[in-house]
Amino acid sequence: MHGGQSDRHQVIRELFELFVTVQQMGQVFANTSHGAAHNSARELNELLHQVRLKIEEIHAELPVIGRFGDVDETAIVARWTTRFEAQGAGR
Repeated sequence: MHGGQSDRHQVIRELFELFVTVQQMGQVFANTSHGAAHNSARELNELLHQVRLKIEEIHAELPVIGRFGDVDETAIVARWTTRFEAQGAGR
C-alpha cells in the first residue's frame, strides 16, 4: 500500500480504535471466565495490551503532519488514553 502521511495516520488510528474495542471484549471475557479459562483470558489481555502499546509507539514515530499538510490537524491524535489506562493510574 502506497499511501501518504494522512493515510498512515488514519490506518494507525483505526488500528488503535480496533484494539481498544478488542481489549474491552477481552476484559469482559476475563471477568466472566473462571479457573484456567480466566488465566488464559488474562494472558490474552496482557498480549493485547502489548500490541496496543506497540501501535502507540508506531504512531509516535510517524512524521507529524504540519498545519499545511494534507490532513486536518484535528484528525491527528498525539497520545491516546483508554479507560483501562485511567483505571491503572489509580493503583
